[in-house]
Amino acid sequence: MFDEPLSNLDAKLRLRMRGEIKRLQEDLGITSVYVTHDQVEAMTMASRIAVMNKGVLQAYGTPEQLYERPDTLFVAGFIGAPPMNFISATFVKGEEGYTLRTSSFAIPLPEEKGRVAEANNAPSQVIMGIRPEDVRVVSEGGDIQAEVYVVEPLGREDLVTFKFDQEEIRVLVPAPFRGQVGQVMRLELNKDKIHLFDPETQRSLLRRE
Repeated sequence: MFDEPLSNLDAKLRLRMRGEIKRLQEDLGITSVYVTHDQVEAMTMASRIAVMNKGVLQAYGTPEQLYERPDTLFVAGFIGAPPMNFISATFVKGEEGYTLRTSSFAIPLPEEKGRVAEANNAPSQVIMGIRPEDVRVVSEGGDIQAEVYVVEPLGREDLVTFKFDQEEIRVLVPAPFRGQVGQVMRLELNKDKIHLFDPETQRSLLRRE
């Protein structure tokens, strides 16, 4: 049983000890329970993750399962750094398929995602989730026009926060980012990576029972 063993170490030593503990556990072949508030530790060290919120189990699975197919809004926002973007939208089924609409954009949904959401009784108002690495800046076309709000250099990549209407969306872009604060740019979303959540139950609308 490990109860936040690295919480008082500096960043460099924490990184080293993560690897040492994981290798030691694999060499000994002993099942271990590791408690942490640091989702990066959980993702990098665990073979299975149990996500708790206020004493209630929210999800249990491999790091890949929780990252790619989060069952709840809480898990989607907790797993992943930087965290997933969330945008309120209207779920619309029309003659040409399924669409997510706001006052600023209309994004077509892949047919399969739309059918699954409809089968899960998607309400008209939903929460769309998209990870920062699944959005890219484009010179033409795109899905959203947004203004550069802040740029955070991370070394190999830059984390850029864009604003449109009352919403924010964070995007990971290759460094160096060429845009300027206040500049309006076009963003394109990877439609296959869109997540949908029910605002009331906070459950994923793309889960398969």
